[in-house]
Amino acid sequence: MADQERSSNSLTYEIGIKAKPEQVWKAITTSEGTRATLFGCSIESTFEPGARIEFRGPGPEGDQTLHVYGFVRSFRPFAEFSYEQHPAPAYNENHETVYCDMNFKLIVADAGTTRLELTCVWTEGNPGYEHAKADYPVSDYLDGIKSFAESLK
Repeated sequence: MADQERSSNSLTYEIGIKAKPEQVWKAITTSEGTRATLFGCSIESTFEPGARIEFRGPGPEGDQTLHVYGFVRSFRPFAEFSYEQHPAPAYNENHETVYCDMNFKLIVADAGTTRLELTCVWTEGNPGYEHAKADYPVSDYLDGIKSFAESLK
């Protein structure tokens, strides 16, 4: 589906975090960080563009339940990370065509603060969009990233 067709299903979040980009990056791209911010799920990937990415953790299929998967689009350490995220087959039978583009951008705001921008673009009919839109601009996920990164000082 072309980006233009999905643009109406897009939300951008911004949050200031009193931490260095390296600390914010750790919250987003390490299993330690994702377990703290994504319901106990670990991130698994080589992070090379085109590589598969998976989030696994406690769930209906045991401790290593696949919750979401996707493919890395870009990975520039401490600056930018984007990937296509699909719900696992156990959560959505149309998992191959239902996805969200997750785009993280880290910007140094001053010596001790990093601004994190997260833009999510959902495919048409993706139930995740309606769920996120209901709470927008609040994001428990970004609050978790902030708490984790700031705790690393």
